[in-house]
Amino acid sequence: MTYWIAAVGIFLFLGGITVIFQKSMKNAVITFGIVSITSSLMFAMMKAYDVAITEASIGAVLTTALFFWTIKRLEEDGYDEKK
Repeated sequence: MTYWIAAVGIFLFLGGITVIFQKSMKNAVITFGIVSITSSLMFAMMKAYDVAITEASIGAVLTTALFFWTIKRLEEDGYDEKK
């Protein structure tokens, strides 16, 4: 079990680095959501079920939805990330 937690931890680290270097904001948000779901999986593997449920609901779903809503609002105001 310790090896799985270490492997997931390494995946989380690499996912966080990947979010930083994404060219598109939408891709960065999707990657962030995947990292967040993976961190909730890690919390569940460590038997912190309450933290896992909180991370899955707030970190993955609510924050990702808020980011996409913000990107939509920026695009409606004329923001173009290719500039």
